[in-house]
Amino acid sequence: MKYYTYEDFCKYRYAIKRLFNLLSKNGKIFYKYYVYANIHMNTTCKDRIWDFLNGYDETGYELMRIARFYKSM
Repeated sequence: MKYYTYEDFCKYRYAIKRLFNLLSKNGKIFYKYYVYANIHMNTTCKDRIWDFLNGYDETGYELMRIARFYKSM
């Protein structure tokens, strides 16, 4: 479930989401710390990842739309 950049997450998004859904409530909270502690992306990207994982962006449209403008740090 680890990734380093936004591009990595987008590439493995469905596998990560499948594993995320298997986590307990405390596991999901802990994973949220992992998502937001990543220094390789801005807060907008982190928010899109979190929305995708929690089902607010079921299709992944917003996730992939932001990926077009993403630049690695």
